[in-house]
Amino acid sequence: MTHQTAMIYDQDDFYDETFTHVDATGANLSGKVFEGCAFEHCTFADTTLTNTTFEDCTFLSSSLMMSEVLRTTFDGVRFEACKIAGINFSTLNDFCINLAFAGTRLISCTFTGLDLRKTPFANCTIEETNFRECTLRDTDFTNVQFRATTFSSCAFKDADFRGAAGFIINPCHNNLKGAIFDRGNAFQLLQPFGIVLG
Repeated sequence: MTHQTAMIYDQDDFYDETFTHVDATGANLSGKVFEGCAFEHCTFADTTLTNTTFEDCTFLSSSLMMSEVLRTTFDGVRFEACKIAGINFSTLNDFCINLAFAGTRLISCTFTGLDLRKTPFANCTIEETNFRECTLRDTDFTNVQFRATTFSSCAFKDADFRGAAGFIINPCHNNLKGAIFDRGNAFQLLQPFGIVLG
């Protein structure tokens, strides 16, 4: 166990720390506070983060997989070039959700009933993920590669899908008024109706 890994277990509050190559697999980090911290090449797999606070933190080239985020606070948190799998973001502390994703791969995640307006997802890959009853106003989905991702009862006013591919959004089950699409990808909105363009 590295010194930084031992420290993350032993202390409760961290301010302006940079953690590198920390493996917190299976760790219980409940109730800890991280403010202004950076996590580089770190692994959080099957990690318990109940009531944990991350404020103004950055995750770079790190992984967050199959971890418990019950009442976890993500306020001003950025994930860049990360892998996030099996995370139910709907269980976060919804009074303080302020997230940004860049060049990150999200797999089998759940976003239900969340206000994600102005959240950047640019250049991400989003696979088998569920967005249901979300506010996605002004959300940046530019150049996102979608696969088997579900949108249901979402509001997309001014959401930007330019350069995005692979999305399936049923206009009858979502409010797409004001959403921005390329001429080249807008045809994907016809897929739920079984329409094939020649």
